[in-house]
Amino acid sequence: MNIKVRTNISNEYQDIEIVINSPVKNEQVQRLENNLISESTKSIQKVIGTQGNDLFIINVLDIIMFYSEEKNNFCKTKDGIYKIKEKLYYLEEMLPKNEFIRISNSAIININNVKCFNTSIVGKMIVKFEDGSEETVSRRKTSEIMKILNERCE
Repeated sequence: MNIKVRTNISNEYQDIEIVINSPVKNEQVQRLENNLISESTKSIQKVIGTQGNDLFIINVLDIIMFYSEEKNNFCKTKDGIYKIKEKLYYLEEMLPKNEFIRISNSAIININNVKCFNTSIVGKMIVKFEDGSEETVSRRKTSEIMKILNERCE
């Protein structure tokens, strides 16, 4: 089976659309489809965290937040705090965009674990998590967070 690839680049397109035309849906077509879907939804599902000499495999959806402190990176879950090797810029790229938001240079939060956003202090936003902890949103990220929240409410 020959595979032909045609690419049309135009300002009229809003998104990337890939169409597979084939006389039959065979193993090759299915593999191609799976590879395209996998590539377009590439995100990490688990991270390895350490506490002392113990290694833990942690599902990213169980993580309340990722943060940096004193040149080390950590993730916080309801079960504890774990040291991780991944850099925040890597996590920001690889985490599911609809679940995680960068709120400062040193923190990425899981939106599903947020109880509320407090804006009582002018020019300052505090994230309050369901576990009772809090984290401050950087001033540079405040307007971006408000935009994301407004989009989610529409």
